[in-house]
Amino acid sequence: MLTKMQALDEAQKQKKALALMAKWRRNLFILTACFLMVAVYEMTAAGNMVVGIVFAVLSTVSLIFSFIVNLSIRNGHRNVERILDSLK
Repeated sequence: MLTKMQALDEAQKQKKALALMAKWRRNLFILTACFLMVAVYEMTAAGNMVVGIVFAVLSTVSLIFSFIVNLSIRNGHRNVERILDSLK
């Protein structure tokens, strides 16, 4: 069992980690948008279908990673709330 100070310290550390993960989520969304723009450009204007398909797959993978990070952030917030509720 954690003491009150240890629990507060753990909650602070998890909040810092969640803030870092939020930055990663934002960067993944930006990366997804960039990959998608290149994919659309390559499939339409440039006419290089293979490169467009590769970037479309990369965009999909990046989007899946951003959803996973988002799920981790939600679960992390729940965990911090549980830690803080256990102190009451």
